[in-house]
Amino acid sequence: MPCDLSWPGTMDDDESLLDKVDQVVDDVLAEGMDPPEPEDRWERRQRLLDSWTAIILAIAAIGTAWVAFQASQWSGAQSDAQSASAIARSDAGRAATEATSDEIVDSQTWLDWVNAVSTGDKRRAGFLKERFSPTLAKAQLQWLGSAALDSQGNPNSIPKGTPFDLPTYIVPAQAKSDAFAAAAEAKLAEADVASSNATKFVLLAVLFALVLFFASVATKFPAPKTQVALILASLLLLLLGVVRMLLLPQSF
Repeated sequence: MPCDLSWPGTMDDDESLLDKVDQVVDDVLAEGMDPPEPEDRWERRQRLLDSWTAIILAIAAIGTAWVAFQASQWSGAQSDAQSASAIARSDAGRAATEATSDEIVDSQTWLDWVNAVSTGDKRRAGFLKERFSPTLAKAQLQWLGSAALDSQGNPNSIPKGTPFDLPTYIVPAQAKSDAFAAAAEAKLAEADVASSNATKFVLLAVLFALVLFFASVATKFPAPKTQVALILASLLLLLLGVVRMLLLPQSF
C-alpha cells in the first residue's frame, strides 16, 4: 500500500495565499474594477475646497514656524544689544571718573603755577610747568599765544582766561568716556530696532494663526457660500502675511 508523505492541507494553503496576493495586486492595479462614476458638481467643488484648504494650511504652518523663529532671533538680538549697552555705559562711567580726577589734578597744578608766576617764584613755576600733563601743556602753549615770556618761558603778565577754556584742552579719559557713551547709545538704538522687529514677527504669528483657524473651520460649515468666504478670507490673510514677512528684515 503506497504511503503519502505530503503534509495535509499544504497545497490548499499555498493556493489560497496566492489567490489573496493576486486579489491585492488586482486591487492596486485597478484591474477588473468598474470605472468610477463621474463626480457631480458638489463633489468636485468639495474636492477643490479641500485641496485649497490643505495648501493654505501647509503654507500657514510653515509661515508660523518661520515668524516664531524670527521673533526668537530678534528677541535674542535685543537682549545682546541691551547687555552691550549696559557694559558700554559702565565703561563710560569709569572713564568719566578718571577724566574728572585728571582735570582736578591739571587745574590744581595750573593754579599753583599761576600763583608761583604771580609771586615771582620762577623756580617753583618751572617745577610745576614740567609736571603739566601733555594735554595741559599743549593748551598752555596756545593760551600764552603772543604773550611776552621771560627766559624760562613764563609770561611777564598772566593773560586773560585759562587754557581749560580752549578746545585744545581735551582730557583723553573724557574722550574715551564720550566714545563709550556713544557706543552705549548706538547699542541701545539697535536694541530698540530689534525689539520692534520681534514685535512685528509676533503680530505676524497672530495673523498666521488666524489663517490656520479660518482655513481649518471652512469645510465644517454646510453652506457653500460660507465655506468659500472663509477660504478666501484665509487666502487673503495668508498673502498679506507672506508679503509682510518677506519685507521684514531677517535674522539668522
